[in-house]
Amino acid sequence: MNELLRRLALRWPIFQAPMAGVSTPELAAAVSNAGGLGALGLGAATPDAARQQVAATRALTSGPLHLNFFCHEAAVRDSSAESAWIELFDADFQSHGASAPAALKEVYPSFPASGKSLELIEATRPEVVSFHFGLPAAAVVSAIRALGCLTLVSVTSVAEAHAAMAAGIDGLIAQGIEAGGHRGIFDAAGADEELTTVDLVRALLAITELPIIAAGGIMDGSDLRGMLDLGAAAVQLGTAFVLCPEAGSNADYRTRLRAATGDDTTLTSAISGRRARGIRNRLVEVAERSPEVAVPAYPVAYDLAKQLNSAALAKGATGYGAYWAGTGVARARELPAAAMIAALVHEAGMEGSA
Repeated sequence: MNELLRRLALRWPIFQAPMAGVSTPELAAAVSNAGGLGALGLGAATPDAARQQVAATRALTSGPLHLNFFCHEAAVRDSSAESAWIELFDADFQSHGASAPAALKEVYPSFPASGKSLELIEATRPEVVSFHFGLPAAAVVSAIRALGCLTLVSVTSVAEAHAAMAAGIDGLIAQGIEAGGHRGIFDAAGADEELTTVDLVRALLAITELPIIAAGGIMDGSDLRGMLDLGAAAVQLGTAFVLCPEAGSNADYRTRLRAATGDDTTLTSAISGRRARGIRNRLVEVAERSPEVAVPAYPVAYDLAKQLNSAALAKGATGYGAYWAGTGVARARELPAAAMIAALVHEAGMEGSA
């Protein structure tokens, strides 16, 4: 058992990805109860909703809990670009009996801009706190560590890893290009090296002794074993848990996931304003037909996507959801979370190692 597992009292080196909107208290608790690390993605939650989710999870498990927060820069607003984006989808709103919004909102606060998130951490003392899209100030990282929380951050490159180490982070989530959902790249306008999970893990192991959690394209025990043999301390799986009955994914999302292959996924900013991997949808198709129309900044573009998806679903239509999924989506299984953990452990040949 490695030091990371000992510190967190984990039986297995398996982290459930903290997928905002998909992770639920039931899913997080089931994973932790099965010996892995359950997580809640709180970047999209209000302070009250976040507290309720943490309380609900704690009521279901005495195991460790991982809370994740978004750490993006404030959106640079451009009213002309936002108006053009709204106009581009006006016909889609009308086709579902709805009116396009007059304006868009910045729907998700960033951790540095919200003192409430730090208050939540202080009040609930989760075993793990992680960040996506970047980092808060080093002093904030230090304050969280002083509470006894292990701190992690998603990185996509060696440069981001160096920034994380300089801030005093305890461990690195190595997000390979295969991963579903938003790229964790710190600078949304910067170049993305698009390293595979294997290449990124290797690169990080060469520069640090911090624990590396491999994330991206990991769907079964063979993938798990391969990452551990490479030197990762643990793995983090997202797409593999989306079809679990405990997950918060709706029926539309589940239907799309069941039918998808890796070739159906694409990296796009058309849904939220930041590059993310998911199954192609109507927003992607419309945006690709009109490349001259700029996508508004994250998370402003997400406001339109969410409103349009809600309008479509209200009329029984589909195809507008954020169907985040990694390249391994064709291997997704419909298993309860505990059975998923058991299958991963068995396939990796780890039953006798706990």
